[in-house]
Amino acid sequence: MLKSMILLTDTVQQQPPLANLLREHNRDLSFCSALRVSDLDAIDPDVLSEARLVSFAADIAAPEKFLLKLGYGAYKFYATPTQYPGLPSAPDESDEDPRCYSLIAQSMTIWPDFKKIVGLETVTIPDGTGAVERERLVFSRLAHLFWRMSGMIAGEAADLPGVIGPGEGQRSTLAVMN
Repeated sequence: MLKSMILLTDTVQQQPPLANLLREHNRDLSFCSALRVSDLDAIDPDVLSEARLVSFAADIAAPEKFLLKLGYGAYKFYATPTQYPGLPSAPDESDEDPRCYSLIAQSMTIWPDFKKIVGLETVTIPDGTGAVERERLVFSRLAHLFWRMSGMIAGEAADLPGVIGPGEGQRSTLAVMN
């Protein structure tokens, strides 16, 4: 039974709203807070078999041995400046001022072939948008993806269904050549 949710975020301020949202879907959840790998290592090992890790907008990699101990998997929510995850960027896309971002919820596993995208949205940044406004738009859409998926994240399912499975986001050799 899913009893604990481990929230891995960049800032401590992000954690209460995420926990409150998940608690709306599963009142019995307890929460562990993590900002660094050392915080993950400090979690009681007995908790992990009935826990799920959710990484939200954090650039911290969970150790493989930690992921193996989780009974309900791990998922990360992140943004990337590309319109089609898994495909090469278009030749005219500029890395300095991306116009399109993908907001992705993806399973975290130690086996790359088993990673799958469980949630996906895109956002196009209007022309003339400054860097601060772009960051705000992308972050708010990432939060919306989390909100939309919060019922599944807080649920009992050990493995969330993928919208793009392993290997599905890649073009065939013929398509890449065209």
